[in-house]
Amino acid sequence: MKRGRAADAVKAARQATGMTQQQLSFEIYESRESVSHQENGRYRVQPNISKYFAEKHNNPWVALEAAAEYTGWGPVKLDGDAVDLHRASVTMKTREELTEALEAIESVCVANHPRSIREFDKQRLEEAMMQAIDAIVALTQYVAVICMDYGFSWWKMWQKHRAKLQAKGFIRQ
Repeated sequence: MKRGRAADAVKAARQATGMTQQQLSFEIYESRESVSHQENGRYRVQPNISKYFAEKHNNPWVALEAAAEYTGWGPVKLDGDAVDLHRASVTMKTREELTEALEAIESVCVANHPRSIREFDKQRLEEAMMQAIDAIVALTQYVAVICMDYGFSWWKMWQKHRAKLQAKGFIRQ
């Protein structure tokens, strides 16, 4: 199995806490060898490690990378040379992406049945979806960076959100 981004995220998260593989293995009730295999990409990163770093160290990146690796889609930590994850930069970029997404969504009518959509409108709809995905990624970076920088618990924020959805009847327990 090829070493992926999730393996790198686990190793970086562990090193940021100052833990050895052995110490992490005690925390998550796995062998040191299992931790090593996950960090080196021999095994996929397991959910318990993702959950551990999100809950105990307020680090959502392991979970995001692992989820994207498992599914083949979804937000990941932006880490390219052109990225600035300072909270002010992330906030400005999120506003920009949200504005672009809203404008693109408003430019397309989805009231008509999908069978009757014209090719031109279908292309605009695809662009609106791409802009929405850009906004989702930007919002994910925003929430992650703000949680980490200001000490909000990533895990607790998602738990509060889930409780809100349940209270409104949008999801079942």
